[in-house]
Amino acid sequence: MDYLKTVSESAIYNPKENSKERVDLMAKTADAKSRICLYGSKKAIHAFSRFEELGAKLNTKDQHQSFTDMVGTMRLDSGSEIGVEARALQIVLLGVGD
Repeated sequence: MDYLKTVSESAIYNPKENSKERVDLMAKTADAKSRICLYGSKKAIHAFSRFEELGAKLNTKDQHQSFTDMVGTMRLDSGSEIGVEARALQIVLLGVGD
């Protein structure tokens, strides 16, 4: 959840390079990433690494798809027994439905 918050904060606020806000956001992101690597399932880490390979940004259709795949996997890992379509996640999280 914390990683999703930091991605959202970065996309919405886009703090200036070398600002205190940027440094704080990067620290929170690193902390959240570390916890995903420690506690995430194999599928979640694979989905997460794919999003990172694409630049960990939300600018392209591939990045949107990768991000929503990661969220869907993490959602299942959190105990939800019912999956959600990627398109529905994209609309809710990103305001787009590629």
